Amino acid sequence: MEDDPDLRGYLATIVNHASGLEVAFSAGTVAEAVAACRTQACDLALVDLQLPDGSGLDFVAELKRQCDARTLILTVLGDRQSVLVALHAGADGYLLKDTPADQLRRSIEMTLAGESPISPQAATYLLELIKREPASSSAGSAGPASPLTTREAEILRLFSRGLSYRETGEVLSISSHTVGDHVKAIYRKLSVHSRAEAIFEARSLGLIASDE
Repeated sequence: MEDDPDLRGYLATIVNHASGLEVAFSAGTVAEAVAACRTQACDLALVDLQLPDGSGLDFVAELKRQCDARTLILTVLGDRQSVLVALHAGADGYLLKDTPADQLRRSIEMTLAGESPISPQAATYLLELIKREPASSSAGSAGPASPLTTREAEILRLFSRGLSYRETGEVLSISSHTVGDHVKAIYRKLSVHSRAEAIFEARSLGLIASDE
């Protein structure tokens, strides 16, 4: 969903040239996109935030009600408020429009695979959000009774949002190898053997909030 017809065509070309992908529909307004998603299925939506008739997040909300499609924000807005509002609204990834074509294509494929590509600027705000969430939720705090360290809890919260080892490392400014070391400790402490099990167990124990 993009109101600039030239950019919309450019994005369609990127998608259609990716292996196994094709454009289901395109739209220049929120109204057009909402109408299209009610009659045409899609697995992922590229969404601009600023549209002539409203916010792209209005479409994200409607799409989430209609199906399980994932959403990747593509915008010029890199400010803190725009990033955090979009992530809170359920966006699965957040990229800026200056993202190179090859990286955008990879990000689309990553989003379809369940990951959450985040631009470096947006990642800074995501880390801020993750660090603030425990204080705002009685279930999200890794306090004295928690078997997890603060860093281990942060990693699980990022995993629960779909981030990969590499993306988690980028957000936390640590290597993916260090992330792996923390994950081994998490598995040992929670007596689990996979990311999904770790997230489920952490939620069950109240170590991370159930909506993370």
